[in-house]
This record gives sequence, C-alpha cells and structure tokens, in this order.
Amino acid sequence: MNTTEFDTLNPPQNFTWKWADLFWILLGTGLIFLLGLTLYILSLGKGGFFPQKLSQPTMELSLVLAALEAVSLIGGVYLLGIRRRKQGWEAVGLRPAKRHWILIATIITLIAIPLISIITILLFLVFKYPLVNPQLEFLLPEGFTQLGALGMLILAGVLAPFGEELLFRGVFYPLLRDRVGVWPGVLLSSLIFGIIHGDITVGLTAFLLGIILALVYEYSRSLWTSILVHAINNSAKIALLYLLIKLGATGEFGL
Repeated sequence: MNTTEFDTLNPPQNFTWKWADLFWILLGTGLIFLLGLTLYILSLGKGGFFPQKLSQPTMELSLVLAALEAVSLIGGVYLLGIRRRKQGWEAVGLRPAKRHWILIATIITLIAIPLISIITILLFLVFKYPLVNPQLEFLLPEGFTQLGALGMLILAGVLAPFGEELLFRGVFYPLLRDRVGVWPGVLLSSLIFGIIHGDITVGLTAFLLGIILALVYEYSRSLWTSILVHAINNSAKIALLYLLIKLGATGEFGL
C-alpha cells in the first residue's frame, strides 16, 4: 500500500516512536538552534549589537529567535526523526483530516481561547500570584515596527505552532500514549509542554492548551487539526495584542 494513499476513516497503524528517537530529535533541534544563533551572532560583525540580556531583545533578535525555533523544531523532527527512521510525514500524523474536523477544530479554538484565559486568571486570583507574561518582551521588543509585527505573526503565530506540534503531538505524545495510555499520555505531554515554556503564567496556559491539542489529535487522527487549533490560538492572541497597541499606544510603539 502506498503510504501517501489511505482511507481517513480507517487510518493506517501509527508508526511507533522510541525513546532513542526523541533523544536524537532533541539533540538535533538543539544543535540546529545553536548553529543558527552562532551564525547570526557572527554575521553581526564587530559593529553589530547583541543584547546582553535576552529578556531585552531587539525587533531583529526577536524575529531571529522565532525563526530559529521554528526551523530547529521542523529540522530536528524531519532530519533526526522522520528521515533517520526512513519514514514519511505520516509518521508524525500529517495525514489529511476529515472535513468536519476542520470545523470542529475551529470551534474548539474559539471556545478554548477565552476559556483557558478565564481559568488561568481565576487560578492566579485564588492563589494571589501576579499575572506577568515574559513573552511580551519578545512580542514587543525594542524597535517594534508594523513590518516586524507581520513577521512575528507569521513566525510565532503559524510556523512555531507547526514545529511545536511536530515534536509534542507528532512524536512525544504518541510515544507516551503507546506506553502509558491515552489520558496519562495527554497529561504528561501537556505538563512537559507547559514546563518548557518557563514562566508559570505562560506554562499554565500552555499546559491547558496542550491537553486540548493532544485530545484533538487523538480523536481526529490528523496532526493538521492540532496545528490548526494551535496556529489560530497563537495568531489570534498576537493579532489582538498588536491591534490593541495600534489603537491605544501608537505613539509609544511607533505605529
């Protein structure tokens, strides 16, 4: 049977990932990111400027980091996962989704975005923890411009979710699911997804989103649906942030 042709009502047996695959993918992802960052720093030359603190990035650096994240994730999964194991993209779930799942994924996203935000705010109010989002430093860096906003929307809103879904739902979640079951796999993969986002505010939101993404992928059997949910979530939040800036802080951000 041709691996590119299959009945979406009866999808083929999932490819089984191994822990060694995850190790090589993570290693490759890290090396690609470091190589790209090193080349960028070298390209600056003696007259270039690289901020001492990554928490205070320039617009250019924010775009470079966002691009490197996407490229390293996609490259790591493809080169050290798919290609190394001599598989096709179906191994990470990139198979056509049934049409109704596209609609379901869109509806889920529109419900999930405000719901996750409300739950996060309520939890932080109950535990009296300050709501601070460090990602704003990267989304609103020094030298912010409209062109930069468009680039960030494409990179952080579309390409980064694609790369993250390849790794977390395409490789990591199936690896866990095949060993501990669906719900433990959903929760564990989502927990790690939240932890790697660093800050507790972003991490909690990512954890809740990760649960939705894993379940959408599990029941739709297509990674395209979780990519759609993730991309709509990120793009909507970034677009809303930039719209608010455009309407209320035009002078401060040069828009």
